[in-house]
Amino acid sequence: MKMNEVPPAGLESGDALAALVVRFTEAERQLYPLALVDADIYERSVRLVGLLGSYLEQQVHGVDDLTGIRVNALARLHGVASSQGIVLTNLDDQLIVDAALAQRYRVLLAQGVDDEAELITDRARAAGEKWAPIQTPDNETLGFAMSHQWVDLHLSSGTRLVRSVDVDPATGSPIFRIQVYPGSELEASLVLEMNNRQEWLDEAEAMRADMG
Repeated sequence: MKMNEVPPAGLESGDALAALVVRFTEAERQLYPLALVDADIYERSVRLVGLLGSYLEQQVHGVDDLTGIRVNALARLHGVASSQGIVLTNLDDQLIVDAALAQRYRVLLAQGVDDEAELITDRARAAGEKWAPIQTPDNETLGFAMSHQWVDLHLSSGTRLVRSVDVDPATGSPIFRIQVYPGSELEASLVLEMNNRQEWLDEAEAMRADMG
């Protein structure tokens, strides 16, 4: 399947989602290295990814929603570009939409434990661990994607400690973020943002130690 080819009708939802995830990954691999090739295209693209993210946060509440939102997201992208005065010349609008959907997909994964995470959790409990690393960045997009995310599950309380590194659409600088989700809550009880990587690492480690 080509990157921007819409999955044919009749696919089971799992197959359709799998095809979308492949496209999301490929979109990020193509989009973010543009920073080294054409700064103008990169900056406009990343800004649009960020702006489209606000729309997707309102419209996509579960992983299954990703399979039906793409056409509307593409229309929304053009509307946002027009309202913000962002010229779409030489930009790949479908690539930008897929990169924004990839970012939303990772957020949704952080809000719930999938089957693979359950296996990781079971193994961690069996080994007597206090924490289970239920999500880590895809090695194929590490260093290329706009967002990287690590999710650790505190086994006794169910609290999820989410660490992420995102690219600021306005400046291209990294934003280091820590979010805490108690139990099955979908809203973070604590959100910290910082611009220093070591401070981010130290703060996360201190949180882990405090929770035991």
